[in-house]
Amino acid sequence: MKHKSLRLGFDVTMEKGATWRPLKVQFWNQEESYKKFSPTAPFKYHADALTGLSLVKLNHYIKSPVATPHLDYSFAVEAWKALDPHSELYERSQKRVRALQSHLAVVNPEYCAEFEDLFNEHFEMAIKPWGVDLTALWPLLDTFASFENKIGAPLLYNFGLNFSKPFTEKLHALYSFLYHLRSLVAIDHNAHVEDPSHEAVKVDAITDYLPRAEYVVNDALLYWNFKKFSQPFSGPKTPDTRVDKLFVNPMEKAFHKYSHNACHLVDNLPKTFVSSLNPVELEEAFYLVQMDWLLGSPAGLLFKIREEIYGLQSGYEKIFWKDVEPVFHSKPVALHLCCELSPETVYGKKAG
Repeated sequence: MKHKSLRLGFDVTMEKGATWRPLKVQFWNQEESYKKFSPTAPFKYHADALTGLSLVKLNHYIKSPVATPHLDYSFAVEAWKALDPHSELYERSQKRVRALQSHLAVVNPEYCAEFEDLFNEHFEMAIKPWGVDLTALWPLLDTFASFENKIGAPLLYNFGLNFSKPFTEKLHALYSFLYHLRSLVAIDHNAHVEDPSHEAVKVDAITDYLPRAEYVVNDALLYWNFKKFSQPFSGPKTPDTRVDKLFVNPMEKAFHKYSHNACHLVDNLPKTFVSSLNPVELEEAFYLVQMDWLLGSPAGLLFKIREEIYGLQSGYEKIFWKDVEPVFHSKPVALHLCCELSPETVYGKKAG
């Protein structure tokens, strides 16, 4: 089927003041809006196109041919699949995540199904005929917190979650929308700075969520060796309860207090997996497993979405861009985005 070019137009409304906080994204559904702004080619990394395409996937009002008669919905979905890099990375990492999961106890499927229902219920509150009310996503943070309490474990380095395919697809679209929305805010800010080396901000799909993965590796190696060498002195049948009480327990508490992430990483991996590797292999494995969890697990996907919503609630400068001060605005600012996607952009030069 041959597709025509697809135009995507929307406004991102930012809160007034010295903060990076988008409030809503409004999709253009009137031809008059497109007459005011000439569509351009998408940005280099398609942040504008992917924000709009993700919004099309998430918002059932926009899918309606009555509301948006100019929109080729099937082409929009195909374009998102072709251009979004995160969903492909997820599929690549998923195989290794499933292999790990086969050696672990998974979270009760009923808990996961309940979370899906609750998440969908709250998410629908944010979906409007005109787009997305981003402030209505904030209550999802309580949904995440209650889910962690119910399963008795954090999302961090959790390999035991499984969700339905439609829900996982929704999470992919939501993460893509939130990540590329933040990219648009970064692009706008960086276009107005005098010295990019000091004032520019960036987005990164790994370090934004796991800023010190290599440090966690070092701490995880220390924690694993501590557990291995202290094993003869710990447990209910310890040969020396005095050593266990005076040395092992305090040390373990100290690790959990000061190396929280590393302890979660080691404790969430199958013991047979960790013990089967030599020190050099283990160091590499601890790093790669973190990447697989972040890029290819349902818990990693939820973790990233939660971080993005924290950014929406508190301001991006509090979560992601702590070293740069945003510019003060005396009134709300609207970013106007309008791009055009051709079949050649999506499928390559062979299209058509």
